[in-house]
Amino acid sequence: MPGGDHVVRGYFGLGDEEHIVHVSSSADFVLHIWAANIDTFAGGVQVLTPPSQFRGGGATGPQDGLVLDVPAQTSMHLGCVGAQGGEILDLSSAFSARVVVFLTVTTADGATVTMLGE
Repeated sequence: MPGGDHVVRGYFGLGDEEHIVHVSSSADFVLHIWAANIDTFAGGVQVLTPPSQFRGGGATGPQDGLVLDVPAQTSMHLGCVGAQGGEILDLSSAFSARVVVFLTVTTADGATVTMLGE
């Protein structure tokens, strides 16, 4: 659809095949995260972002981090995180759980999206 959004999807096994997934786009983007914890213990997804534009006094370090819990052997939509073009969002497993993530990036038409699992 001309002038519409560009949608890119990725599917990764955190804590199993990949230890971290780097997500970026050449234009501003929103990352939607759906996750399934396949282990028998609690776990989740850790999201690291560049420092926020507004930070409280307790926020320190070069990145901001958020751990999103996923109960054992369940799946759920974890929400979304926005980023500016060129920024990198890093996703990894929380608490050593094996978590499958289905990622959807929405960005500007014509933007280049990368999702690199390591």
